[in-house]
Amino acid sequence: EVLENTAPGRGNEIQLTDALQTLAQREGEGGGVYGVVFKGRRYDTGDKLSYLKANIILASEREDLGPELCEWLREYTRTLPVG
Repeated sequence: EVLENTAPGRGNEIQLTDALQTLAQREGEGGGVYGVVFKGRRYDTGDKLSYLKANIILASEREDLGPELCEWLREYTRTLPVG
């Protein structure tokens, strides 16, 4: 409901931070926002290239995919033009 009623912001996209701000202001109405300290890596996947990079990083670290993916990446990158 909150996302549906959040006007587009930066980049003409609905910003989750705007929706979270709305939720935070509803604390007395059964809403509110809770947080947690996150220690670890995070990936920004807000655009196509960042999304692909995150997927490659995570896949390369998997035991079942990593070795084969990394070998393929090494072979593939040798075929790319320099520059």
